Amino acid sequence: GGLTLTNFTFAEVDNTSGLKNWGSMPFDGVLGLGFQSTSRSPGLTVIQALVQSGELEKPVFGFYLARDSPGELVFGGVDPSHVASEFTWVDVVREAWWAVTLDSVKLGSILSVSSTPMAIVDSGTSMIAGPQREVDAIIAMIGAQTIQGMYVVGCDAQLPTLGFAFGGRDFNLSIQDLTVDRVGNLCVLGIQSIGMGTPMWVLGDIFMRKYYVQFDWGQRRLGFALASASANLV
Repeated sequence: GGLTLTNFTFAEVDNTSGLKNWGSMPFDGVLGLGFQSTSRSPGLTVIQALVQSGELEKPVFGFYLARDSPGELVFGGVDPSHVASEFTWVDVVREAWWAVTLDSVKLGSILSVSSTPMAIVDSGTSMIAGPQREVDAIIAMIGAQTIQGMYVVGCDAQLPTLGFAFGGRDFNLSIQDLTVDRVGNLCVLGIQSIGMGTPMWVLGDIFMRKYYVQFDWGQRRLGFALASASANLV
């Protein structure tokens, strides 16, 4: 994108045996955009180095992840053509991750199906992930089945929205938003359980397909807006 970092340190992987699913889903590498506290290198992180270089118009970056069109990562601002609403701003509460206070997780009219106090936004996670017990409860309430480790429902099922509340508003996801694949008349849901030392929900690409996320490094906050596919991509 026209940005240059000189003498920046790369980590080279020469043994992929410890990378889960590498054989079936290889990837080119990892661009870490988190905080220094999670870095295994003593040097600057990519975003730290870009901010210090003075090349960015603003110390922020924005993600647009679409279902049926190319995604976009903007350093130094956001792409307004992909933003369809005002941003809701939420402060980062733990700089180990891009983490926000999670007020509640809602399933339709049920005001809370979670007691977990924190959610992180992570473009490196494909799905929405949460604590095992809470995910199991949600799956049971919507009547999903487990097939080959994935949760599936009938695509014509009338399911309640799954909503994550933070920053004074609800960010809702419909069955269409949650679907990652279709097998006949069954829809595979992009929800999974995780076990971590710190209880949290992880809002990955499934969430970020519907909501444009602005990562404000300078003010340590996250901005959420409805994403729009209206940009003319070349």
